[in-house]
Amino acid sequence: MSDKRLLTIPTFAIMLEHHTIMRDVIRTMDEGGEPYVREATFISRLHRYIQGQNKDKQKQLRTAFSTDNLLATHILVDKDEFGGESRLIFDRAVIGVFRLFDRSLFQDLTDVALKVQLGGIRLLLEKLQSGSMLYNDGNLDFKELIDELFHQLSELLNSIRLNLVKMQTINQELSDASELAAKSENPQVFSLLQQESIEKISLLLSRHILPTRQFLDEKSRLKDGPNLFECMQSLRSQFERHQDHPRANAMLRYEVSFNSFHKQISKISHSVDQFLARSKKRLKQFNAIETAFGDLVKELDATKHNLKRSQIDGQFARDNGTFMGLMQQARPKVLRISSSEAYLNNVVSDIDARVADKGLLDQGRYVELVSTKDDSTERRLARAEQIFELVKQMRMAEYQDLTLSLHRRLNEHLVDYHFVDLLEGLNFLLRSESVLDGHILKMTNFRQRITQSDTIYLYRKIRTERVTNP
Repeated sequence: MSDKRLLTIPTFAIMLEHHTIMRDVIRTMDEGGEPYVREATFISRLHRYIQGQNKDKQKQLRTAFSTDNLLATHILVDKDEFGGESRLIFDRAVIGVFRLFDRSLFQDLTDVALKVQLGGIRLLLEKLQSGSMLYNDGNLDFKELIDELFHQLSELLNSIRLNLVKMQTINQELSDASELAAKSENPQVFSLLQQESIEKISLLLSRHILPTRQFLDEKSRLKDGPNLFECMQSLRSQFERHQDHPRANAMLRYEVSFNSFHKQISKISHSVDQFLARSKKRLKQFNAIETAFGDLVKELDATKHNLKRSQIDGQFARDNGTFMGLMQQARPKVLRISSSEAYLNNVVSDIDARVADKGLLDQGRYVELVSTKDDSTERRLARAEQIFELVKQMRMAEYQDLTLSLHRRLNEHLVDYHFVDLLEGLNFLLRSESVLDGHILKMTNFRQRITQSDTIYLYRKIRTERVTNP
């Protein structure tokens, strides 16, 4: 490393410009769960990075990232020897700055870290409740205690907020992991990826998500003392007792913020639980299929070496239990669309009929038709006559469900359409051969439903067929 020295600001500016070095260093520390990085690992990462730089830049980076320079600028707080190797310990504030640049570097909160922060808040609460100091901002000890209290609450709030931001991307990560496993054509690779994904998510759930959710649960009871919300409520009571309403209101806002975080992390926990349940079920099914297939191959090989047997012994299926009753299971029905000539004929006929109806109504003869529920005889007779004239002019086609087709056509062209209008139209169709235009009606035993004005009507389907002259 270079013997030259730089000031703190130029050194830190270079580190920010080439922040990928520190990003990889911090990720190495997090993966190992260690607050330090080995000097050999740090130097190796630096050398790999500077390979693609010009000579002047390489010289600058060697000077800025030299151990002596980092110690002199107080970016490194310590360098110690342990187990025959050197370890570098960076200042926590420096590490925190680089974590802000990359969401993946946000440090996951653990049960131990949360309890340590809660312990600090409890200690400050006990000092405030002891009455050992004068409750006055002019008292320097009291002022320092209050400042430290709100500083710790702010740090805790920010730590949980950053973790939530990181956790909210977990759904996409779970989806990517499932997609990667599904794309694998090798069964062993699929099983391995699924197992790794389950282990990773289970660790995240048990080490970080569940402890944070319990920590933010105001109903949780801790054996070693009050929970977070009980501490904040006691602090708020202390402030209110001394008529310190601004600080009491601030404490109430903290309570609301932490409570909202609990709702968010509960949703994340539920999502992860669902993913784990699906993944475990999928892996269990895959292993069962693989085991059954392996047994099936063994039985098949047995037939190959026995000239008297051409089929697999049925005892395999009876012992396995998976195949029993398989032949009785209903098979999916094929929906023959586009390949069915009858289906296409019905589509074309319906389109032709609607085009003809549209042309008829464009002439303006029935634009003013208005349905009515008036029970007067004269109005009902007039309405029936209008519907009859409209139905008579409509083009008839082959329908699998005449009632539904007529319902759609009347509903499209009549203002304030009611179900009684459909009954009138069907009545005319069933009684007039001229309206059927060379078609006959076939009443089927299949039932169908029509919804009109929040009412569901059940009817038997009527099919129309064109009469062909021999």
